[in-house]
Amino acid sequence: MTASNYEGLALKKPRPRVLAKRDRDAERERVSTAEDATVKRRSGGRCEAYLKDGLCACTCVRIATDIHHLIGGSGRRNVGRSILAEHKLHVCRRCHDEITRHILEPSSEDAATVVFTRRR
Repeated sequence: MTASNYEGLALKKPRPRVLAKRDRDAERERVSTAEDATVKRRSGGRCEAYLKDGLCACTCVRIATDIHHLIGGSGRRNVGRSILAEHKLHVCRRCHDEITRHILEPSSEDAATVVFTRRR
């Protein structure tokens, strides 16, 4: 057989895994950025932490600077449901620090209904 008989029979090389992972990471970052923008629009620039201490129940009045993931943990942030705006809050630096250090405990993983209570 001549070389012309084998034209079109060659198989394409598969896409390298490194490039496929890079594409997945870029897509995840794009979705996360879009969801973060939704959270920032929803908050209007104010901290969304709703605090309940004994008799007092109020929303924090500081300017929001950080995005807090209500569903977190090692390897769980920005994966699955965690990437959605329904599971993120726009909070001030102080509230974010207290939530991260487990001083403020969330009542749920849903941003619309979460209430924080102080442990210490």
